Amino acid sequence: MAAKSCRKIEVVITADQILGAIQDAKEPMSVTELSRLTGLSVDSCFRQIGTMEELRWVEKIGDGYIIGMRMAGFRAKKKAQLLNERDVIDRKLSELEEC
Repeated sequence: MAAKSCRKIEVVITADQILGAIQDAKEPMSVTELSRLTGLSVDSCFRQIGTMEELRWVEKIGDGYIIGMRMAGFRAKKKAQLLNERDVIDRKLSELEEC
């Protein structure tokens, strides 16, 4: 559930735009490409990417960036949680079918 707030934090929205562009790309994305795709300035993309690289949200490959291990870890954790929930539901459905 989203928190109720009337004020958005622009830097988070910007980070989401950049991560979305990287996630959708088939090849590593350069800062220039990210700037063009997101409509953000090259300077803004460069600063965001630098911070994201430090946090391991993105990883530099040649002149471009891909999703980093930290983001991959978030995805893996979410997948594990959903698989566990599915197992619980499958067990409950099996119990109902036995009745």
